[in-house]
Amino acid sequence: MDRRNFIQHSTLGAMALSLGHRVSHAKDTNKPNILVILTDDQAFRAIGYNNPEVLTPNMDRLAGEGVIFENAYISTPICAASRASLLTGVYPQQNGSVGLSAEGFKKTVIEEGKYRTPAQFLDAQGYKTGFAGKSHLGDPKAYGFQEGEEIKERNDDPSFERAGVFLRERVEDGEPFFFWLATHQPHIPLQPESKWTGLYRDREITIDPNFQESPPEGSLFNQGLPGESYYRDSKLKSNYGETSAGPPRSREEIETFIRGYYATITRLDHQIGELVKILEAGGKLENTAILFLSDNGYLLGNHGLGNKITMHEESVRVPMFLRWGGLPNKGIRTDELVSSVDLYPTVMDIAGAENPEWLEG
Repeated sequence: MDRRNFIQHSTLGAMALSLGHRVSHAKDTNKPNILVILTDDQAFRAIGYNNPEVLTPNMDRLAGEGVIFENAYISTPICAASRASLLTGVYPQQNGSVGLSAEGFKKTVIEEGKYRTPAQFLDAQGYKTGFAGKSHLGDPKAYGFQEGEEIKERNDDPSFERAGVFLRERVEDGEPFFFWLATHQPHIPLQPESKWTGLYRDREITIDPNFQESPPEGSLFNQGLPGESYYRDSKLKSNYGETSAGPPRSREEIETFIRGYYATITRLDHQIGELVKILEAGGKLENTAILFLSDNGYLLGNHGLGNKITMHEESVRVPMFLRWGGLPNKGIRTDELVSSVDLYPTVMDIAGAENPEWLEG
């Protein structure tokens, strides 16, 4: 079996939602809505359905009513490059954004038009498109979204407010929509309020067996520039407490950070729940495909490292699920291998749009 047939047989069997049968698209008069929720630096273990220590009732509910992808991996554990890959459907080496710079994406997408984003295609399909949150790639309207701009404020409240306005407008006018919500959280600095940190003050926190205070010697494990010893984020803060800057870190310090990290995710879960209420109240939830994932994982002291960047399992494996009333099978977990480049063709498949030929997923 060649590579393309293998991908179609296995990965698309999960991610393009065949699940044994190809999806049947809604008629043009009732196109499925699509809501992508992309979090920032959310580890695979940092969601309730993978780890009961994390309180995420809204995410758990949505995931439990859809399909959970157990083995979902992003193309690269670096924010800008990962986002560029998601929005082009190709790998970073193809679109030119391989690090924190968006220049490759701007060149191949905005200037040359070599690749187009899902928003550009769905605009032509009659979709109302919108964006809110962290772009990392410049003005979203420059790469195809009809509404929205990058919100650089680390507090995600403005992003959720804009998303709420957009969804209420679609409830009113009935237009099919494609909305991309990219949160800043749980990226550092962590800023959960005491309402959320209090939930974790006395809660048991498990430190992974491969936690180390510092990484093994060798440049392969270093996340800084040559000659630097930059093993973790230089500042790990939360309202619940602040750890010391720079390695090494003790188990007590990383546990303090993880409490704040989980509290931030619980607050994020509450915000997602409020958006879902808008869809439910407007009768749009069942016809809205909600695709949830993170731009990359997070190390949290595993291998003596923080941040992401290195191609360890904890950096590239992310929580991912789809909730949609149009699924032929629901309430399941699939162990099929899924890549973040599969998101683009899945969005197109749900919308009933033809996939561009360059897609790798």
